[in-house]
Amino acid sequence: MNTLALVESPAQFLHVLEWCHAEQAATRTRLAVLAPPDPTTVAQLEAMSDFAAEEDIELSWHSPRRSARAALRTVAELRAEVAGASRLVVGDPFSGMIQSLLPFSRADEVVVVDDGTATLEFATQLVHGEPLRRWHGGLGVVRAPLARYARTYFSRPRLRLFTVMSVTSVPGSRVQQHGYDWTRRRFGPPRVLRGTDVIGSSLVETGVVEVEGYLDAVARLAERTGAAGRYFAHRREQPEKLRELSRRTGLRIVRPRVPLEIELRRGPVAEQLASFPSSVGFTLPLVLAGVGARVSVQPLPDSLIRAQVGERARSFLHRIGHDMQRAAAQPAAVSWS
Repeated sequence: MNTLALVESPAQFLHVLEWCHAEQAATRTRLAVLAPPDPTTVAQLEAMSDFAAEEDIELSWHSPRRSARAALRTVAELRAEVAGASRLVVGDPFSGMIQSLLPFSRADEVVVVDDGTATLEFATQLVHGEPLRRWHGGLGVVRAPLARYARTYFSRPRLRLFTVMSVTSVPGSRVQQHGYDWTRRRFGPPRVLRGTDVIGSSLVETGVVEVEGYLDAVARLAERTGAAGRYFAHRREQPEKLRELSRRTGLRIVRPRVPLEIELRRGPVAEQLASFPSSVGFTLPLVLAGVGARVSVQPLPDSLIRAQVGERARSFLHRIGHDMQRAAAQPAAVSWS
């Protein structure tokens, strides 16, 4: 089957590699990278491109967010490929760029690969027939028609979800769980270090918490866990924030060169990893199963959430916490502290 994959982030890129491995579809897949402008993400995407070349996946690179003209040029470059693909693999169903390409698609089958906790929100919106939008954002006049069309597009009978998330009921779709088989085969097992490392979050960058509240929370977390190791920064975290975080906590800042799942599988990895609620509470226990490292998920206090954060976003955060508590009850390397 002629397959076109559309990805915008390193995590989405990784999950396309996992899907190609699971389906043995690498040589039949063309991957289009829709690169964002920030250099940290671009560097990780470039590193992932080397792994795609190893797997014989054909790749094209686009930079639609440099300007409005670049976005139009990307649509012009990809519309024929989208129209000709019999299977479309999508990394981010909420992306405005990807949603603008969907009207050209005539695919017989659509696969949405994991994009972390956003996959849970995607499933919920499909179930309730809502326009597809990010949990922490709204919809403008231009985006609203695209979001409504995307909901209709992804409601088709031959939708598949390829995920590690706890998605169980999307009408008319097939949910395919995976366990990072490609990542575990390709990398590791890692060397395990004593102590605790902290996994960074983009909660400040997405407007959920104030920077001071986040820095204080990480400092308390480091003190409570005795962490004197590393802080693995999220790719969206700003340098000024990270410098202040290091000053307050003594943690050594690490900018991963690849998605965290690969970074820690390559090692070394601490025996304890502390994180606020995020997708790593679902992904890292699978990636690190059997190596002797545990993920300790810390609750996000309501007092940290900014007053202007809407009820929808608050509800999503609480739901993530609930799902991760359920995951913590399973026999995997994750705990809820």
